[in-house]
Order: sequence, then C-alpha cells, then structure tokens
Amino acid sequence: MSPRIRKNDTHLPRGLYKHGRKYRMRKGRNQWHYLGENLSYALVEFSRLSGGDAQGFLSQIFERYRVEEIPKKAPSTQNTQINQLVMLDKVFGHMHPEDIRQSDAIAYIDKLGKAVANRHIALLRHVLTKCVHWDYLTANPLMRMQYRHPEKARDRIVEPLERWRVMRRAPPLLRYMIWLAYLIGMRRQDMLALGRFDCKKDYLYVSEGKTGKKVRIEWTPSLRRVTKKLIDLSPDHRLFPISDSGFDSAWQRLRKKLQVEGYELFQIKDLRAANAGDTEDAGGDATKNMGHSSRELTQKHYLRKGRIISPIR
Repeated sequence: MSPRIRKNDTHLPRGLYKHGRKYRMRKGRNQWHYLGENLSYALVEFSRLSGGDAQGFLSQIFERYRVEEIPKKAPSTQNTQINQLVMLDKVFGHMHPEDIRQSDAIAYIDKLGKAVANRHIALLRHVLTKCVHWDYLTANPLMRMQYRHPEKARDRIVEPLERWRVMRRAPPLLRYMIWLAYLIGMRRQDMLALGRFDCKKDYLYVSEGKTGKKVRIEWTPSLRRVTKKLIDLSPDHRLFPISDSGFDSAWQRLRKKLQVEGYELFQIKDLRAANAGDTEDAGGDATKNMGHSSRELTQKHYLRKGRIISPIR
C-alpha cells in the first residue's frame, strides 16, 4: 500500500512528497525512494536523483553542510562559519555546484575587499569538497585556487605593564583568564574547558580542542596561585564557570570600559603570542610548547618581538 500523501505540501517540487515526517519520491509503481526527514537534504537528493533543478540548489547544500559539518567544529568556529554561510548563500545560493568557477570566487574576494574574504572562500572550497564526497561533483573547481586578498600577520605586542594595568581594571574572572593565558599560552577555548579535576598533583592537564592532543603543564608558584583563586571563585567543577558567548560579552564590556579611558584592549590570543615570545627569550622552544607542526607557523603568527642581535663590539 502506498503511504498517505499530505495534500497541504504544495510548496514541494512536483514529484517530491511528504509522508508524516518523511520525504519520499516515486521509484516506480507503488515504490518509493526515502529521502530523509530534513527538507534541505531531501531537496538536494531529489534534484540529484531526478535530474531536476531544485530551486536554490547550492543554498540547500549550504544548509546540509550547516547541519552535518558545522557541529563537528569548535564552538567559536561554528558561530563564525554559520555567519559566513549566510553571506555565501546570498551570493552563490542560487547556483549549482558545477557552475562555480574560480573567477566567481576571485570576484567575491575583490568585491568584499577584506582579508576575511579569504576565510569565506576557504569555507566555500570545503563545501565543494563535501559535494565531491556526497557525489554532487566529480572534482572541486576551487581546489587549486591560489588567489587571496593580501593580508598581514597580526603584530600586536602586549607589554607586561599593559597586561598589569588591564588586569587591575578587569573583573576577577577576566583577570585570572589574562593571567592564565599569559602563563601557559593555551587557546581560550581550551582554558574555558578546564576543570578543578584537571589540576592534578603532578601537572595541570589540558586537552587541546583543535588538535585533540593532551598537554601536561608543569606547576610553578604563579600557576598554582591562579588556579587556586579560580577554584575558590567557581561555584562548580569548572575553573571558568561561564559559556563561550558569556565570555565574549564580558570581554566586550571590558573593551568598552577601557576605550572610555583611552585604552585599546588586546585579544586573548595576543597573550598566547606574549607567552611564545618570552619563552623564546628565556631560551625555551615556543614551537614545542604551542604544539605547532612547523617552526614557520610559530614565527609567522606568534614571535612578534623580532629576533635578538648582538653587536660586534
């Protein structure tokens, strides 16, 4: 017996039906092809299988990417890339994947005119790679694209006096984040994930969300002091009892407060660079501490103070 067709789904393309929560298309007499319960995915599959032209085909692929791929990424990356997908959808959503050309991506970069356009096109390139995986394309047309908007590595240097002044004006939670970020040079998301049970007797244990690697950090008097203050301050097991978005809001409030006083607030990742620079000056290996795969990456983005040269005489 054929499933009961809902008559109120007049917005669906001809030949695509909804039965309860499930989308189907006909395979033959009294036979149906199941397309899932997600409308965006069903439209893409329907267009592929029927050879039809679903409205906004790439737009539907962006939606599938948002549902299936974005949740696999770090929270901060998720928020950023969801906004990037919205912008990409406005420009490319009406197209089919096979219609994308490198000239289209280059025009997008030139039109936006900012270094952030490089990230947008990198995301579009990965979406098209997934199109190959999902059998919508045979090859990614942007795979070998080299064109980029010129961009310069961030060179903000946070001096010890500036760090001290900001810590004096910051609320306790942000003050201890600044202190901890400089001491251990970890990413913000990794520090927000720390709990009191990571503070073992032998080391402070950190799990890097970006790489999945485990890190053991040796205790120093300063590190013990700041973790103790965080444990005493927190109402639960977390060292930082605040969400990622909550931290962003608190940081923006501090930024506005300092702007009134004439200060331009640094970013947390600038403290990671300060840690790398001071580690190198003390004879350590910042590349090893930061877990980078290459020395070039450390030098380009984190060693901002410049090399030291000894005069001949």
